[in-house]
Amino acid sequence: MTLRDWQRLGDEVLARYKVFTVRRSRRRSPRTGADIGFFLIDTPDWVNVVAITERDELVLVRQFRHGSERISLEVPGGLIDPQDGDPAAAALRELREETGYTARDLEPLGVMQPNPALFTNRCHVYLATGCTLAGGLEQDPGEDLEVVVLPLTEVPALVRSGAIDHALVLAALAFHWARR
Repeated sequence: MTLRDWQRLGDEVLARYKVFTVRRSRRRSPRTGADIGFFLIDTPDWVNVVAITERDELVLVRQFRHGSERISLEVPGGLIDPQDGDPAAAALRELREETGYTARDLEPLGVMQPNPALFTNRCHVYLATGCTLAGGLEQDPGEDLEVVVLPLTEVPALVRSGAIDHALVLAALAFHWARR
């Protein structure tokens, strides 16, 4: 059997929020012909930044996550805003806002789909090198951040222990390690 795309029969917006829209999408199965509804979340693309200092340290942030109801250790990142123009500009903006760091160099590491079963967006991952502290944080009202700078050599142990367990952060680090 050869897999085929499902035919889109229609969409209904169920709710609009500040950073995402929830919709019900009706699709027809090419195998069974059944009309099935799926819930999808439309949101702008995201960006994650693997930020490394000149001393081979990884710049991370700690923040409370409401879904897990606990503090998470993560790379800086966030939504790509319309005024950013492109993912690279968003990466530099998020790095500066969330950590106070700027980068000497920035290069793309890859693009992933955060959860293609539900989300329609992509997450762009960048490597920022030569990072130096340039000022204070510029947090959004819904953020409480703490900057953590660790030797890059300590990161694999944090992944193994589960101290870093955010799936998109793990994927961003995998992009970085695959490049090395």
